Amino acid sequence: MPEIPAPALRGNDPLGFLAALGVLALAEQGEIQPVRLRWEGGTAPHAVFVSDAYTGTRDLADALREVARRLLNADAAIPGCPPEFPYRNRHPADTAKGADPMRMSREAARATCEDAARRWESGERWFARWVAALVAPYTLDKDGPEGRIRLTPFNAPFGQMKFRDSYYDQACRYVAATPGMPEDAFVGWIRLEGYTGANLDARAIREAQVSTAGVPSNAGAPSPTWLAVMAIRFFPLADDGRLRTAGWQEVQLYSGATRRSLVWPVWRPPLNAPSVRVLLNHPDLAVQVPNRGTPRVAGGARLRALGITGVYGSSRRTRTQGDGPLGPAVLLWPAPR
Repeated sequence: MPEIPAPALRGNDPLGFLAALGVLALAEQGEIQPVRLRWEGGTAPHAVFVSDAYTGTRDLADALREVARRLLNADAAIPGCPPEFPYRNRHPADTAKGADPMRMSREAARATCEDAARRWESGERWFARWVAALVAPYTLDKDGPEGRIRLTPFNAPFGQMKFRDSYYDQACRYVAATPGMPEDAFVGWIRLEGYTGANLDARAIREAQVSTAGVPSNAGAPSPTWLAVMAIRFFPLADDGRLRTAGWQEVQLYSGATRRSLVWPVWRPPLNAPSVRVLLNHPDLAVQVPNRGTPRVAGGARLRALGITGVYGSSRRTRTQGDGPLGPAVLLWPAPR
């Protein structure tokens, strides 16, 4: 079966890894033709897509651009979800306050989940899966009537960021209309001055002290960012009042970072979306920190038997006005020689 190398989507980079998963997620939802994913290379592996429907990165990018244009034409953000979700305006049942309508009250979250359940029963399955990945209806940021629900840990707002616009709409507009996008995600990222991105890429944040003009000037990459946020569905929430998320672990991987860390594997055999979902949730990916030593994953032979060739992790950083981006990836397994 034909293979399509994507050298710009590196498995040892959180945004590159998530962007590759985004292609797989859109294929699973039927937005593009079937695609499988594998990784090629040593300590800096790159994505390889396997499909008999596309001949190269241009064909695949054309199909993805059409997805972005369909979403724009429908005033929608995520395939398979109602156009208003993620919410751009507050839900009618919402009693919460704040800049971001997705940081809603428990009542609005409950109504959202009930709507998703009704759609599931009528055969519309994707909305429920997306709600399960984005919304934690039982965990509040604080007690009392002013409490708002928590969202996926991929949501890391700072300043006046709004989830719908900052994570989905901005990138989708660029991908749909900018020459060279989204093929640049596969071959060499185009960064745009003034585009912050979705806090998934530390290189997009350019503070005043590192700017030649002496003012903050962010430069995110819309194409891999748009693909990456399509992959959030691979990381559902478990919310019983104590929030847990597939792929996320409470461990500090390096100094100057939080204990909110994304951990992921790369693998050699071509896998479809359900198989990748199994790997992302595998218990042998648990990070261990022996006696305050170097964080490591100790799966060993069991990981090799699954086709996994490496495990990486990235901890979220902090900023003065809120959460920071995911930091650089570190190799957790196999141990460096």
